[in-house]
Amino acid sequence: MFTKTGLLALCAAASFNGATAAHHRHRHPKRDVVYAETDVVVVTEYETHTVTAGQEQATTVPTTAVSTSSQVAAENVPVVVPTSSETPAAPTTPTTLATFVKPSSATPSTAVSSSAAEAPLVAPAAATAAQLVSSIVGDITSTPIAAPAAVDTASVAPAALPTSAAAPAEVSPASTTSSNVSKRGAAYNDASMVKVLLGQTNAISWVYNWGADAGDLGVDIPFYPTMWGDKVAADWPAKAQAAVDAGTEVFFSFNEPDNAGQANMAPSYAATKHQEWMNPYGDKARIGAPAVSSSEEANQGLDWLQQFFDACGGNCKVDFCNTHWYGPGGDSGADLFLAHVKAVRDVSGCQGKPVWITEFMPQGSSSENETFMKKITEALESSDYDFVEKYSYFMLAVGETYLMSSATELNALGKIYANLS
Repeated sequence: MFTKTGLLALCAAASFNGATAAHHRHRHPKRDVVYAETDVVVVTEYETHTVTAGQEQATTVPTTAVSTSSQVAAENVPVVVPTSSETPAAPTTPTTLATFVKPSSATPSTAVSSSAAEAPLVAPAAATAAQLVSSIVGDITSTPIAAPAAVDTASVAPAALPTSAAAPAEVSPASTTSSNVSKRGAAYNDASMVKVLLGQTNAISWVYNWGADAGDLGVDIPFYPTMWGDKVAADWPAKAQAAVDAGTEVFFSFNEPDNAGQANMAPSYAATKHQEWMNPYGDKARIGAPAVSSSEEANQGLDWLQQFFDACGGNCKVDFCNTHWYGPGGDSGADLFLAHVKAVRDVSGCQGKPVWITEFMPQGSSSENETFMKKITEALESSDYDFVEKYSYFMLAVGETYLMSSATELNALGKIYANLS
Protein backbone atom coordinates (compact mmCIF):
# COMPACT_ATOMS: atom_id res chain seq x y z
CA MET A 1 0.00 0.00 0.00
CA PHE A 2 3.00 2.23 0.35
CA THR A 3 5.99 2.74 -1.83
CA LYS A 4 8.54 2.19 0.89
CA THR A 5 9.27 -0.84 2.93
CA GLY A 6 7.62 -1.31 6.33
CA LEU A 7 8.55 -3.42 9.26
CA LEU A 8 6.43 -5.94 11.01
CA ALA A 9 6.69 -7.13 14.55
CA LEU A 10 5.08 -9.83 16.60
CA CYS A 11 4.63 -9.69 20.32
CA ALA A 12 4.29 -12.75 22.49
CA ALA A 13 1.17 -12.62 24.52
CA ALA A 14 -0.34 -13.73 27.75
CA SER A 15 -3.58 -15.53 28.33
CA PHE A 16 -6.93 -13.73 28.55
CA ASN A 17 -6.91 -14.14 32.33
CA GLY A 18 -3.40 -12.90 32.84
CA ALA A 19 -2.92 -10.33 30.13
CA THR A 20 -4.90 -9.28 27.15
CA ALA A 21 -4.14 -11.16 24.00
CA ALA A 22 -4.49 -8.68 21.33
CA HIS A 23 -4.00 -8.76 17.57
CA HIS A 24 -3.99 -5.60 15.83
CA ARG A 25 -0.89 -4.59 14.56
CA HIS A 26 -3.38 -3.17 16.42
CA ARG A 27 -4.01 -5.87 18.75
CA HIS A 28 -6.10 -3.66 20.67
CA PRO A 29 -4.38 -2.78 22.59
CA LYS A 30 -3.96 -1.27 19.25
CA ARG A 31 -1.34 0.35 17.14
CA ASP A 32 1.71 1.86 18.70
CA VAL A 33 3.53 4.18 16.39
CA VAL A 34 6.80 2.75 15.16
CA TYR A 35 9.17 4.62 13.02
CA ALA A 36 11.80 2.85 11.04
CA GLU A 37 14.52 4.93 9.51
CA THR A 38 16.68 4.10 6.53
CA ASP A 39 19.23 6.08 4.60
CA VAL A 40 16.49 7.28 2.34
CA VAL A 41 13.23 7.55 4.21
CA VAL A 42 11.63 7.70 7.59
CA VAL A 43 8.87 5.19 8.07
CA THR A 44 6.07 5.94 10.43
CA GLU A 45 4.57 2.99 12.18
CA TYR A 46 1.08 3.04 13.43
CA GLU A 47 0.56 0.12 15.70
CA THR A 48 -2.71 -0.88 17.19
CA HIS A 49 -3.10 -2.35 20.65
CA THR A 50 -5.83 -4.75 21.66
CA VAL A 51 -7.44 -4.63 25.05
CA THR A 52 -9.55 -7.31 26.63
CA ALA A 53 -12.49 -6.05 28.61
CA GLY A 54 -11.73 -5.92 32.26
CA GLN A 55 -7.97 -6.42 31.77
CA GLU A 56 -6.72 -3.10 30.50
CA GLN A 57 -3.56 -1.70 31.94
CA ALA A 58 -3.38 1.81 33.14
CA THR A 59 -3.13 4.55 30.60
CA THR A 60 -3.34 8.24 31.02
CA VAL A 61 -4.47 10.95 28.71
CA PRO A 62 -1.63 13.29 27.82
CA THR A 63 -1.80 16.83 28.97
CA THR A 64 0.84 18.44 26.81
CA ALA A 65 0.33 19.99 23.42
CA VAL A 66 0.97 17.81 20.42
CA SER A 67 3.26 18.93 17.67
CA THR A 68 2.16 18.37 14.11
CA SER A 69 5.51 19.18 12.59
CA SER A 70 6.94 17.16 9.79
CA GLN A 71 8.58 14.37 11.71
CA VAL A 72 7.53 10.88 12.57
CA ALA A 73 7.36 9.65 16.11
CA ALA A 74 9.03 6.39 17.03
CA GLU A 75 7.13 3.49 18.47
CA ASN A 76 6.97 3.51 22.22
CA VAL A 77 7.52 7.26 22.22
CA PRO A 78 4.65 8.69 24.26
CA VAL A 79 2.32 10.99 22.41
CA VAL A 80 1.14 14.02 24.26
CA VAL A 81 -2.10 15.70 23.42
CA PRO A 82 -3.34 18.98 24.79
CA THR A 83 -6.33 18.53 26.97
CA SER A 84 -8.82 20.68 28.73
CA SER A 85 -9.05 20.96 32.47
CA GLU A 86 -10.12 17.35 32.65
CA THR A 87 -7.52 14.59 32.80
CA PRO A 88 -9.04 11.13 32.44
CA ALA A 89 -8.30 8.71 35.19
CA ALA A 90 -5.78 6.05 34.36
CA PRO A 91 -7.28 2.62 33.80
CA THR A 92 -5.54 -0.28 35.46
CA THR A 93 -6.83 -3.37 33.72
CA PRO A 94 -7.44 -4.18 30.08
CA THR A 95 -10.97 -4.48 28.91
CA THR A 96 -12.49 -6.51 26.19
CA LEU A 97 -9.69 -6.99 23.86
CA ALA A 98 -10.11 -3.56 22.70
CA THR A 99 -9.29 -2.49 19.29
CA PHE A 100 -6.40 -4.03 20.12
CA VAL A 101 -7.34 -2.11 23.08
CA LYS A 102 -4.00 -2.05 24.57
CA PRO A 103 -3.31 -4.30 27.46
CA SER A 104 -0.15 -2.32 27.85
CA SER A 105 0.11 0.89 29.73
CA ALA A 106 1.55 3.95 28.15
CA THR A 107 1.58 7.36 29.64
CA PRO A 108 2.48 9.84 26.95
CA SER A 109 4.33 12.87 28.08
CA THR A 110 6.21 14.11 25.09
CA ALA A 111 4.96 16.00 22.09
CA VAL A 112 4.96 13.97 18.91
CA SER A 113 5.58 15.37 15.49
CA SER A 114 4.71 13.71 12.24
CA SER A 115 5.37 13.30 8.61
CA ALA A 116 7.52 10.94 6.68
CA ALA A 117 8.25 9.89 3.19
CA GLU A 118 5.98 7.31 1.63
CA ALA A 119 6.66 3.82 2.84
CA PRO A 120 4.96 0.57 2.01
CA LEU A 121 2.58 -0.69 4.60
CA VAL A 122 3.05 -4.22 5.77
CA ALA A 123 0.21 -6.34 7.05
CA PRO A 124 0.70 -8.51 10.12
CA ALA A 125 2.19 -11.95 9.64
CA ALA A 126 0.44 -15.13 10.74
CA ALA A 127 -0.46 -15.15 14.40
CA THR A 128 -2.40 -17.31 16.78
CA ALA A 129 -5.11 -16.16 19.13
CA ALA A 130 -2.63 -16.13 21.98
CA GLN A 131 -0.20 -13.82 20.23
CA LEU A 132 -0.02 -10.10 20.27
CA VAL A 133 0.78 -8.79 16.83
CA SER A 134 2.81 -5.74 16.09
CA SER A 135 3.00 -4.37 12.57
CA ILE A 136 4.79 -1.50 11.01
CA VAL A 137 2.66 1.10 9.33
CA GLY A 138 3.76 3.10 6.38
CA ASP A 139 3.74 6.86 6.41
CA ILE A 140 0.11 7.76 6.75
CA THR A 141 0.72 11.24 5.53
CA SER A 142 1.19 9.92 2.05
CA THR A 143 -0.22 6.42 2.13
CA PRO A 144 -2.68 4.23 4.04
CA ILE A 145 -2.01 3.67 7.68
CA ALA A 146 -1.05 0.32 9.00
CA ALA A 147 -3.03 -1.69 11.41
CA PRO A 148 -2.37 -3.27 14.79
CA ALA A 149 0.56 -2.94 17.07
CA ALA A 150 1.53 -5.11 19.97
CA VAL A 151 0.43 -4.04 23.39
CA ASP A 152 3.60 -5.06 25.08
CA THR A 153 6.79 -4.19 23.31
CA ALA A 154 8.98 -6.58 25.23
CA SER A 155 10.35 -9.26 22.85
CA VAL A 156 9.41 -8.16 19.40
CA ALA A 157 10.42 -10.23 16.41
CA PRO A 158 10.25 -9.00 12.84
CA ALA A 159 7.93 -10.93 10.61
CA ALA A 160 7.35 -10.81 6.91
CA LEU A 161 3.98 -11.07 5.26
CA PRO A 162 3.77 -14.09 2.96
CA THR A 163 3.52 -13.23 -0.67
CA SER A 164 3.06 -15.28 -3.78
CA ALA A 165 5.52 -15.37 -6.61
CA ALA A 166 3.14 -13.52 -8.84
CA ALA A 167 0.90 -10.65 -7.87
CA PRO A 168 -2.81 -11.39 -8.26
CA ALA A 169 -4.30 -10.17 -11.46
CA GLU A 170 -6.34 -7.02 -11.14
CA VAL A 171 -10.01 -7.78 -10.98
CA SER A 172 -13.25 -5.92 -11.05
CA PRO A 173 -15.39 -6.59 -7.98
CA ALA A 174 -18.78 -8.03 -8.68
CA SER A 175 -20.37 -5.17 -6.83
CA THR A 176 -18.53 -1.94 -6.21
CA THR A 177 -20.95 0.92 -5.91
CA SER A 178 -21.89 2.66 -2.71
CA SER A 179 -25.45 1.57 -3.35
CA ASN A 180 -24.46 -2.02 -2.67
CA VAL A 181 -26.61 -3.31 0.17
CA SER A 182 -23.73 -5.27 1.68
CA LYS A 183 -22.58 -3.96 5.04
CA ARG A 184 -19.22 -5.70 4.97
CA GLY A 185 -15.98 -3.90 4.32
CA ALA A 186 -12.29 -4.81 4.18
CA ALA A 187 -9.50 -3.27 6.25
CA TYR A 188 -6.19 -3.68 4.48
CA ASN A 189 -2.51 -2.85 4.37
CA ASP A 190 -1.73 -4.91 1.28
CA ALA A 191 -3.91 -3.79 -1.64
CA SER A 192 -3.21 -7.00 -3.57
CA MET A 193 -5.23 -8.92 -0.98
CA VAL A 194 -8.21 -6.68 -1.65
CA LYS A 195 -8.04 -7.74 -5.29
CA VAL A 196 -7.95 -11.40 -4.26
CA LEU A 197 -10.98 -10.93 -2.02
CA LEU A 198 -13.01 -8.99 -4.56
CA GLY A 199 -12.21 -11.58 -7.18
CA GLN A 200 -14.03 -14.21 -5.14
CA THR A 201 -17.01 -12.46 -3.59
CA ASN A 202 -19.45 -9.59 -4.01
CA ALA A 203 -20.07 -9.43 -0.26
CA ILE A 204 -17.59 -6.56 0.22
CA SER A 205 -18.88 -3.07 -0.54
CA TRP A 206 -16.17 -0.74 0.81
CA VAL A 207 -12.56 -0.64 2.02
CA TYR A 208 -10.23 1.44 4.20
CA ASN A 209 -6.64 1.32 5.43
CA TRP A 210 -6.36 3.76 8.36
CA GLY A 211 -4.90 6.31 5.96
CA ALA A 212 -6.10 9.29 3.96
CA ASP A 213 -5.57 7.75 0.53
CA ALA A 214 -6.04 4.31 -1.02
CA GLY A 215 -2.44 3.72 -2.04
CA ASP A 216 -2.12 1.30 -4.96
CA LEU A 217 -5.61 -0.16 -4.56
CA GLY A 218 -6.33 -0.22 -8.28
CA VAL A 219 -9.91 -1.51 -8.07
CA ASP A 220 -13.24 0.24 -8.36
CA ILE A 221 -14.70 0.12 -4.86
CA PRO A 222 -15.51 2.91 -2.38
CA PHE A 223 -12.50 3.82 -0.24
CA TYR A 224 -13.11 5.79 2.97
CA PRO A 225 -10.24 8.04 4.20
CA THR A 226 -9.27 8.32 7.86
CA MET A 227 -8.10 11.44 9.70
CA TRP A 228 -5.96 9.31 12.04
CA GLY A 229 -4.92 12.02 14.47
CA ASP A 230 -2.43 14.81 15.12
CA LYS A 231 0.35 13.09 13.23
CA VAL A 232 -1.35 13.58 9.89
CA ALA A 233 -2.76 17.05 10.52
CA ALA A 234 -0.36 18.84 8.17
CA ASP A 235 -1.33 16.75 5.15
CA TRP A 236 -4.99 16.25 5.98
CA PRO A 237 -6.55 19.30 4.24
CA ALA A 238 -4.98 18.49 0.87
CA LYS A 239 -5.70 14.77 1.11
CA ALA A 240 -9.25 15.32 2.32
CA GLN A 241 -9.96 17.70 -0.55
CA ALA A 242 -8.47 15.22 -3.02
CA ALA A 243 -10.78 12.55 -1.61
CA VAL A 244 -13.78 14.87 -1.93
CA ASP A 245 -12.82 15.65 -5.52
CA ALA A 246 -12.59 11.90 -6.18
CA GLY A 247 -16.13 11.47 -4.88
CA THR A 248 -15.63 9.95 -1.43
CA GLU A 249 -18.87 9.72 0.54
CA VAL A 250 -17.44 9.05 4.02
CA PHE A 251 -14.65 10.31 6.29
CA PHE A 252 -13.49 8.52 9.45
CA SER A 253 -12.39 10.66 12.38
CA PHE A 254 -9.59 9.85 14.87
CA ASN A 255 -8.35 6.30 15.37
CA GLU A 256 -8.79 5.19 18.97
CA PRO A 257 -8.15 8.54 20.62
CA ASP A 258 -8.98 6.82 23.91
CA ASN A 259 -5.94 4.55 23.49
CA ALA A 260 -2.51 5.84 24.54
CA GLY A 261 -0.96 3.68 21.84
CA GLN A 262 -3.09 5.19 19.09
CA ALA A 263 -4.37 8.72 18.43
CA ASN A 264 -4.25 9.37 22.20
CA MET A 265 -6.38 12.48 22.66
CA ALA A 266 -8.35 13.87 25.59
CA PRO A 267 -12.09 14.14 24.84
CA SER A 268 -12.14 17.95 24.99
CA TYR A 269 -9.10 18.25 22.74
CA ALA A 270 -10.57 15.74 20.28
CA ALA A 271 -13.83 17.70 20.22
CA THR A 272 -11.95 20.89 19.33
CA LYS A 273 -9.88 19.21 16.64
CA HIS A 274 -12.84 17.33 15.19
CA GLN A 275 -14.55 20.66 14.60
CA GLU A 276 -11.36 22.04 13.05
CA TRP A 277 -10.43 19.08 10.85
CA MET A 278 -13.70 17.26 10.16
CA ASN A 279 -16.51 19.83 10.25
CA PRO A 280 -15.31 21.62 7.07
CA TYR A 281 -16.26 18.51 5.07
CA GLY A 282 -19.62 17.99 6.71
CA ASP A 283 -21.52 19.22 3.67
CA LYS A 284 -19.41 17.14 1.29
CA ALA A 285 -19.32 13.72 2.96
CA ARG A 286 -20.69 11.83 5.94
CA ILE A 287 -18.48 12.13 9.02
CA GLY A 288 -17.91 9.42 11.62
CA ALA A 289 -17.36 10.01 15.32
CA PRO A 290 -13.85 9.11 16.54
CA ALA A 291 -13.41 5.31 16.50
CA VAL A 292 -13.10 4.16 20.11
CA SER A 293 -11.84 0.91 21.58
CA SER A 294 -13.99 -1.56 23.48
CA SER A 295 -12.16 -0.90 26.73
CA GLU A 296 -14.48 -0.69 29.70
CA GLU A 297 -12.12 1.37 31.83
CA ALA A 298 -12.90 4.92 32.89
CA ASN A 299 -11.93 7.52 30.27
CA GLN A 300 -11.70 4.86 27.58
CA GLY A 301 -14.12 3.22 25.18
CA LEU A 302 -17.70 4.39 25.43
CA ASP A 303 -16.97 6.50 28.50
CA TRP A 304 -14.46 8.50 26.43
CA LEU A 305 -16.99 8.74 23.58
CA GLN A 306 -19.66 10.20 25.85
CA GLN A 307 -17.17 12.75 27.18
CA PHE A 308 -16.34 13.66 23.58
CA PHE A 309 -19.98 14.37 22.76
CA ASP A 310 -20.37 16.36 25.97
CA ALA A 311 -17.33 18.46 25.03
CA CYS A 312 -18.69 18.99 21.52
CA GLY A 313 -21.80 20.65 22.87
CA GLY A 314 -23.64 19.79 19.68
CA ASN A 315 -21.03 21.51 17.49
CA CYS A 316 -19.22 18.45 16.12
CA LYS A 317 -20.36 17.17 12.74
CA VAL A 318 -21.10 13.47 13.31
CA ASP A 319 -23.30 11.31 11.10
CA PHE A 320 -22.54 7.89 12.59
CA CYS A 321 -20.74 6.34 15.55
CA ASN A 322 -17.64 4.19 15.06
CA THR A 323 -16.34 1.46 17.36
CA HIS A 324 -13.69 -1.27 17.56
CA TRP A 325 -13.93 -4.55 19.48
CA TYR A 326 -11.54 -7.33 20.54
CA GLY A 327 -12.51 -10.21 22.79
CA PRO A 328 -13.01 -13.96 23.13
CA GLY A 329 -14.28 -16.24 20.40
CA GLY A 330 -17.13 -18.74 20.38
CA ASP A 331 -20.79 -18.13 21.17
CA SER A 332 -19.99 -16.31 24.41
CA GLY A 333 -17.60 -13.96 22.64
CA ALA A 334 -20.19 -13.28 19.95
CA ASP A 335 -22.72 -12.38 22.64
CA LEU A 336 -20.26 -9.94 24.22
CA PHE A 337 -19.56 -8.38 20.84
CA LEU A 338 -23.24 -7.93 20.00
CA ALA A 339 -23.92 -6.48 23.46
CA HIS A 340 -21.13 -3.95 22.91
CA VAL A 341 -22.58 -2.93 19.55
CA LYS A 342 -25.94 -2.22 21.21
CA ALA A 343 -24.18 -0.30 23.97
CA VAL A 344 -22.64 1.98 21.34
CA ARG A 345 -26.09 2.67 19.93
CA ASP A 346 -27.26 3.68 23.41
CA VAL A 347 -24.56 6.32 24.02
CA SER A 348 -26.51 9.58 24.14
CA GLY A 349 -24.51 11.17 21.33
CA CYS A 350 -25.11 8.11 19.13
CA GLN A 351 -28.83 7.71 19.64
CA GLY A 352 -30.63 7.93 16.34
CA LYS A 353 -27.37 7.54 14.42
CA PRO A 354 -26.11 4.44 12.55
CA VAL A 355 -23.31 2.41 14.12
CA TRP A 356 -20.19 1.28 12.24
CA ILE A 357 -17.77 -1.37 13.54
CA THR A 358 -14.51 -0.76 11.70
CA GLU A 359 -12.35 -3.23 13.61
CA PHE A 360 -13.25 -6.41 15.41
CA MET A 361 -11.53 -9.72 16.06
CA PRO A 362 -12.17 -12.69 18.33
CA GLN A 363 -9.21 -14.30 20.06
CA GLY A 364 -10.07 -17.94 20.49
CA SER A 365 -9.23 -21.22 18.81
CA SER A 366 -9.83 -21.60 15.07
CA SER A 367 -13.14 -23.38 15.66
CA GLU A 368 -14.23 -20.82 18.26
CA ASN A 369 -13.41 -17.95 15.94
CA GLU A 370 -15.35 -19.56 13.10
CA THR A 371 -18.34 -20.04 15.40
CA PHE A 372 -18.04 -16.39 16.43
CA MET A 373 -17.88 -15.20 12.82
CA LYS A 374 -20.91 -17.20 11.72
CA LYS A 375 -22.98 -15.95 14.63
CA ILE A 376 -22.12 -12.25 14.42
CA THR A 377 -22.38 -11.96 10.63
CA GLU A 378 -25.80 -13.57 10.72
CA ALA A 379 -26.86 -11.23 13.52
CA LEU A 380 -25.49 -8.05 11.95
CA GLU A 381 -27.36 -8.80 8.73
CA SER A 382 -30.64 -9.33 10.60
CA SER A 383 -33.40 -6.81 11.28
CA ASP A 384 -32.42 -6.73 14.97
CA TYR A 385 -29.27 -4.89 13.92
CA ASP A 386 -30.66 -2.57 11.28
CA PHE A 387 -28.92 0.26 13.15
CA VAL A 388 -25.55 -1.24 12.14
CA GLU A 389 -24.76 0.32 8.79
CA LYS A 390 -21.30 -1.06 8.04
CA TYR A 391 -18.72 -3.35 9.62
CA SER A 392 -15.19 -4.51 8.85
CA TYR A 393 -13.17 -7.36 10.32
CA PHE A 394 -9.58 -6.85 11.39
CA MET A 395 -8.15 -7.54 8.83
CA LEU A 396 -6.96 -8.69 5.37
CA ALA A 397 -3.69 -10.33 6.44
CA VAL A 398 -2.23 -13.82 6.71
CA GLY A 399 -2.87 -15.74 9.94
CA GLU A 400 -5.44 -17.88 11.74
CA THR A 401 -7.18 -14.92 13.30
CA TYR A 402 -7.01 -12.86 10.11
CA LEU A 403 -8.77 -13.61 6.82
CA MET A 404 -6.02 -15.09 4.62
CA SER A 405 -4.14 -18.39 4.63
CA SER A 406 -1.66 -16.95 2.11
CA ALA A 407 -1.31 -13.78 0.10
CA THR A 408 -3.63 -15.25 -2.53
CA GLU A 409 -6.00 -17.51 -0.57
CA LEU A 410 -8.75 -16.90 1.98
CA ASN A 411 -8.68 -19.11 5.07
CA ALA A 412 -11.76 -20.71 6.67
CA LEU A 413 -12.51 -17.57 8.67
CA GLY A 414 -12.12 -15.42 5.57
CA LYS A 415 -14.49 -17.60 3.58
CA ILE A 416 -17.17 -17.20 6.24
CA TYR A 417 -16.67 -13.43 6.25
CA ALA A 418 -16.77 -13.34 2.45
CA ASN A 419 -20.03 -15.29 2.57
CA LEU A 420 -18.45 -18.19 0.71
CA SER A 421 -19.16 -20.83 3.36
